Amino acid sequence: MVAHFIVVLFTGFMVYTAWPGSSLFSWHPTLMTIAFCCLMMEAILIFSPESSLLASATRKTKAKFHWIFQVSAITCALGGFSAIFANKWLNGYPHFTSWHGLTGISTIVYICIQALGGVLQFYPHLAFGIKLVDLKKYHATSGTIAFSLAVATLVLGMFSSWFTSVVTGTAWYACAVCPGLLGFIVTRQVMNSILPHKK
Repeated sequence: MVAHFIVVLFTGFMVYTAWPGSSLFSWHPTLMTIAFCCLMMEAILIFSPESSLLASATRKTKAKFHWIFQVSAITCALGGFSAIFANKWLNGYPHFTSWHGLTGISTIVYICIQALGGVLQFYPHLAFGIKLVDLKKYHATSGTIAFSLAVATLVLGMFSSWFTSVVTGTAWYACAVCPGLLGFIVTRQVMNSILPHKK
C-alpha cells in the first residue's frame, strides 16, 4: 500500500503546485503527472499480488481495468503534450531542445506503441505467430521500459526553470525521489512476475 500512498501524495502535490487552469502551461505538469504517476501506475499495480486494489478480482477483470486506466493515461499524456506544444508555439519557443523535451516525446511515442502491444493480447492471431504467453512477457517487459522512460522524463522536468522556481530545498529532493521509488516498485513487480522462481 506504500505505492498508493506515494501516488496520491506526489500527484496531489504536483497538481497543487501547477494549479491547473492558472495558465496554459499549468496543464502540462498536471496532466503528465496524472497520466504517469497516477493512472499508469495504478494500471500496473492492478496486477500486483501485494498492492492491487482488485486483489480478489479475476485476471479478466484486472485486464479490463488495466486497459481502462492505460487508455485514460495515454489520453492525459496526449493532453499534457498538447498543452506544452501549444504553449511553446504561441510564445515562439523552440520545441524539444532539452533532455526533458527529448525524453518526453520519446516516452509519448513509446507508450503509444506499447498500447498496440497490449491490443495484440486481445487479438493474438494478429501477433505473427507469437504465443500469447510470450506476448504477455514481452508486453510486461516493454511496459517496464515505458514506465522507466516516464520516470526519467518526470525527474528531468524537476530541473526545469519552472519547477526549480516553485519547489526548493527538501521538497524538491522529496519530489525527485518519488518517481524513482515508483519506478523501482514497478520493475520489482514485473521482474517477480516473469522471472522463474526458485522452489
